[in-house]
Amino acid sequence: MMARQERDPDYFFKYLVDKDGHLKGLFWSDTQSRLDYEAFGDVVVFDSTYRTNKYNMPFVPFVGLNHHRSTVIFGCGIISHETNEAYEWMLRTFSEAMSQKHPISVITDGDLAMQRAIRVVWPDSYHMLCVWHIQQNIVLHLHDDEVREEFRSFIYDSSSIEEHERKWIEFLQRNEVTSEESWLHQMYQMRKLWCAPYLVGRCFLGLSSNQRSESLNSMLHTHLEGKMTLFDMLEHYERCLSGRRLNEAILDIVALQSIPFTDADASSLEKHAARVFTPCMFQLVRWSINAVSKCVISEILDAWELTTYVVAKIDRREKKFEVRCEMKEGSLYRISCSCRKLECLGTPCSHIFYILGIRQVEVLPRCCVPMRWTMSAKSAFPPTRKSEMYDYLASLVRYRELRNLSHAACFRACQSSEEYQRLKMILSEQDGSKESSRGQEECIRFGPVLPQTTEIDCGDLEKVLDPVHVQGRGAPKKRLQAKMKKQRSKRKCGYCGVEGHDRRTCNKLKEQTASYNSLYKAIGKMDAAAEPQESDVVLVAKWPNRLYPMVAM
Repeated sequence: MMARQERDPDYFFKYLVDKDGHLKGLFWSDTQSRLDYEAFGDVVVFDSTYRTNKYNMPFVPFVGLNHHRSTVIFGCGIISHETNEAYEWMLRTFSEAMSQKHPISVITDGDLAMQRAIRVVWPDSYHMLCVWHIQQNIVLHLHDDEVREEFRSFIYDSSSIEEHERKWIEFLQRNEVTSEESWLHQMYQMRKLWCAPYLVGRCFLGLSSNQRSESLNSMLHTHLEGKMTLFDMLEHYERCLSGRRLNEAILDIVALQSIPFTDADASSLEKHAARVFTPCMFQLVRWSINAVSKCVISEILDAWELTTYVVAKIDRREKKFEVRCEMKEGSLYRISCSCRKLECLGTPCSHIFYILGIRQVEVLPRCCVPMRWTMSAKSAFPPTRKSEMYDYLASLVRYRELRNLSHAACFRACQSSEEYQRLKMILSEQDGSKESSRGQEECIRFGPVLPQTTEIDCGDLEKVLDPVHVQGRGAPKKRLQAKMKKQRSKRKCGYCGVEGHDRRTCNKLKEQTASYNSLYKAIGKMDAAAEPQESDVVLVAKWPNRLYPMVAM
């Protein structure tokens, strides 16, 4: 990392050691990641449930959404213990790398130490618990389907806070929950982090879980082994990072060279939205535009330079929204809606599009087009799209430039015999001696070799020892979340109960079936006219899952 910082002064890393010199905390972020945070750092998602190294230290990636709604990586950290102090150090270091810019909102799992650290370091940031983790805990702690569905309603039902509190008390009374140590009581204490009424109007960009971080962890985990060192893990992380940035570059090229298709009779607003938003975001905006046909105005309130429209859906007239249009010097200056979609997702809602159409506005106001969803989101930044774990040699750069120049010169020289002879003489003189060392021959044969490391002066640096293996909480799993899942039991035969086969291949069942078939054939040879009398003893032949009456002989 220090060699990387020598080549890239904006590369940031910081580490923490214990009293014996063992590494217990590490955070790093390259130049491009820091620039990405400057453009897209309004919502940060991170998760610490993966342990992808031989020291069992949690790997914590900080990710977000870019202008294509793709995962963008802001930085990564590794800590030895999941304590308040460790997470506080991690968040403070992250803020230091990002010039003390705090995110607007944060999405994490339900780790209590992480929650306390966020309240201390980022007190003004909104915090939401990952809905996916909550759903996993619902299955683990609630065993009745009706109770589960009723609990899920508290996650998504955006009623008033008073209504939520009333429903929650009734919910506990119906299910006779009185213990303060129960999981439901613990979730109630954290209700401001997951209940919809407390999260209404807050900017989370449509994210409700840390699946962005989960998917990155999963991708990293695909080719990682539990015995990998931190250096091996960092190399693999850089390869994944390069792939992410390559995908972003491809999406940028598509967005710059094309415009999403719109119908010939599309409105001016829709055509303008197709030009300013990225293609991915335009698909979401188009959904709101198509929903305009279901809107209707129920009331208009005029005031000085302020007009309020009360809008409702045709099929839900009882639910109304207020669209406020602020005027400045006779033109529309700002527009907002009480549904708060523009503030939460960063895209205009159908109510706003409906009012803009009523007012015959042909161009979206600037307040309706957040820069983070446009191609201008990174216009002020250098077009760096790759990880620079290995820098090219200066000789390789010069070689490429000369090769490009020589192609054009050779093409022109071959048109004339005089020019051909002159260029050939120049190249022969420049080539010099044909004898070269073995190392130079290998370089010509296999191409330039990229440097794997750079020598730096380590005389004044403190010696950092390998981390101490961390004993994780609970069972020793590679991933902490896996402790919620039971180990799949081996398949057993439903007839004999022996492992290794099922009813279709059970030899014991086949033998039993053959004996019954021979018995039925013997019975079939009996006189069909003979009927059993009431005094006859009736035997019962046992067949798997059935009872067949038999006539006594």
